[in-house]
This record gives sequence, C-alpha cells and structure tokens, in this order.
Amino acid sequence: MTRGTAWALLRPVTRTLPWTALAGGGALGLLLLSVPIALSLDPDVDFALYLLRMAALAGALGAAFVLDDPARSTTEVLPVRRLPRQGLRLALVLPPVAAWWAAACALARAGAGPDGAEIPFGAATVEAAALFAVALGVAAGTVRFTGATSPGLAAGGAVLALAVAAAVLPADLALVVPTEHDRWEEAHRVWAGVLALALVTWTIFAREPAGRRPV
Repeated sequence: MTRGTAWALLRPVTRTLPWTALAGGGALGLLLLSVPIALSLDPDVDFALYLLRMAALAGALGAAFVLDDPARSTTEVLPVRRLPRQGLRLALVLPPVAAWWAAACALARAGAGPDGAEIPFGAATVEAAALFAVALGVAAGTVRFTGATSPGLAAGGAVLALAVAAAVLPADLALVVPTEHDRWEEAHRVWAGVLALALVTWTIFAREPAGRRPV
C-alpha cells in the first residue's frame, strides 16, 4: 500500500470502524475498575490487579469488533491487499486503545493507595495484549474462512472463552495468579506465547486465500 493509497482510504476506513463497540467496551472496563476501588475500604495491589484484568477483558471484548466492516464487499475490490487494509484499521485504533489502557493503569495505581507503584503493569499489559491479539486473530480467521462482514461476535466469544479457561485452570497450570504466586513468571511466559501466536495467526489469516488477488 502506497502512502497516497493509505491517505485515500483513511477517511472511509475511519467511518467504518466500530467506534461504538470500542467505546462501550472501554467505558465498561473503566467502570469495572473504578467503582469497586471507590467502594473498597482497604484496596491492595492484588485487588487492583484483579480489577485491571477485568477492565482488560471488557476492553478486549469491545476491540473484538475491530474488523467488523459492513462495506467489506466494496473494499475487497480495491487494489489493496487484505493485510494492509486490516493493518490500517489497527493503526487507527491502537492510539485510542493505548490511551485508554494508560488511563486504566493510572486508575489502578491510584486505587491501590501507597502500594500502587508495585502493581506489575508490564505483566498486566502482556495479559491484556494477549486478549486483544486473540480477538484480532479469531476475527481475521472468521473473515478469511467465512467472508463474514461482522466477525466480532465470534472473536468476542473466543476472548471470553480464553478468559474463563485461564481463570479455572487447576493450580499447577494457573494463568490468572496473584503477584506472589509461585507460577507468576511461568504464567506470564505462557501469556507472552499466546500473544506471539495470536499475532502470527493474524498475519497469516489476514492474507487473501491462495489464488485470490485484489483486482
């Protein structure tokens, strides 16, 4: 995709992005984070981390709709491959998502009181990014194999299933653990692996099937 083509696509792509779903997921996440902190008499690091995880899940569910595009039947005939088209959507969404996550981390830090600086924001960001990446990978796969214009429901279901599965794993396989848990480091290596695998999956599924070329 040339710079001129990207610039020409900027306005129509911006109009087709699911801003309502993104804003709804983000608002729900901040609500799930801020209200319990405001009502808690003795918040601590693990409590704030748990709420930050809930906020990340809500945000990821909103972001699951990022590839929803009712105009896909029109854009598919453009002389631009699917991967850069989806990449442009991500480039437009990532700045507000990053700003939202920064706000969520700031709320969690303030809500944890004097120990707020001890919240492992790097590890929490890896978990959140993995959820977002899984949503993206599943959405791209749904588009590739079904041609759906609204893959968000499938992607959101996959994210929710991953979050539930991670929460109910037995202790020796736990992925959602408090900061002092013995599996903390191992769990986050798994989360990093999920993130990497999901991103690779997206780059594969975001390509046109073999034999198809944009006209």
